Amino acid sequence: MTDTRTIRSHDELIAYIPHAMGFHPESSLVCVSVGVGPHSRIDLPSSPDEMEELLQQLSDVYLHRHPVPRLALVAYGEKGLDCLEALTSLAATLNYGGRGPDIGPMLWVNGDQWYDVLNDSRGTVDPVVRDRIDAEFAFMGRAIPTGRREDLAAAMQGDPSGVAEHLSAAQARVLDMDTCAHGAEVRWLESCLDGFLQNGKYLEDDAAARVLAIIHDSGARDPAVFRMNRENAPAFSDFWQDLVRRAPEQVRDSPATMLALSSFLEGKGAKAWTALDQLTEARDRLADMVATALEQAIDPAAWDKAAPVVARALMQQAALRDTTVHERSSHDHGRRSPGIEGTGPESSAPGR
Repeated sequence: MTDTRTIRSHDELIAYIPHAMGFHPESSLVCVSVGVGPHSRIDLPSSPDEMEELLQQLSDVYLHRHPVPRLALVAYGEKGLDCLEALTSLAATLNYGGRGPDIGPMLWVNGDQWYDVLNDSRGTVDPVVRDRIDAEFAFMGRAIPTGRREDLAAAMQGDPSGVAEHLSAAQARVLDMDTCAHGAEVRWLESCLDGFLQNGKYLEDDAAARVLAIIHDSGARDPAVFRMNRENAPAFSDFWQDLVRRAPEQVRDSPATMLALSSFLEGKGAKAWTALDQLTEARDRLADMVATALEQAIDPAAWDKAAPVVARALMQQAALRDTTVHERSSHDHGRRSPGIEGTGPESSAPGR
């Protein structure tokens, strides 16, 4: 994610990082861009191969894709030697030949204790500073970070029994739709999304089942995808997370992918990765796109620039496709089959 604020001390930096990540890091290496640039977090390596992968990924981000003038490195963990090795190895890789960013501070954090590798100083995070940073983010309407990354996953679990009672009927209804009925269902989905932006009211179980039955179809999902932007992403994250929590397992992948996208757009990379971890099948193209954006630390602002162009192209394709389907429907008695045009449940297309 990208964020800009003034950090005046080690205590402020350590208090800020959970808000940047969305949770309190554990056994992690965190890179914080000083100035404009992406922040990132990666698990501490537990083997030489993992160390090599870490160095390759982060050097690609900060030396090639998003060069920054200065980078703060913070390692979290109880094992000091592992943290120090990760810090010094990354700093050496980024500064090889003097071509990388200035590094500093470079901290090992264990609980509230910190140690600065560069100047051999130590300290304890002042609780007053931590409370002040928390209050500043609360004033901006930002949620208090969860305790651990596992808590992000736990928040995506819920009770699917209510929606499950309506799901079979909703799926059968979608399979019986002709082209006109399918278009009407897509417009209904769009009205649900617009309504949630206005009133924040979660769907009843039967309506949630209708959304889950249609959203696997790329013709329905594409309009929902391109309704998202950085401004409305927090609201849509709330919408899709509610459906992930209530969806039966066989239909969780589509709302989880939508949650990953909205989380990426609101700058919550850890939440986006956690949403992708919910997938039970191989990633489709949309999920792959989100994963690539996270791996390459792409600025979510790029979405707001590219989405309108892509959306127009997809609308043109949809118009052409609908014309073709309408002509063919007279021979098919107006029924949609599961795999037609790569949009049914047997398809490996984005709308699976």
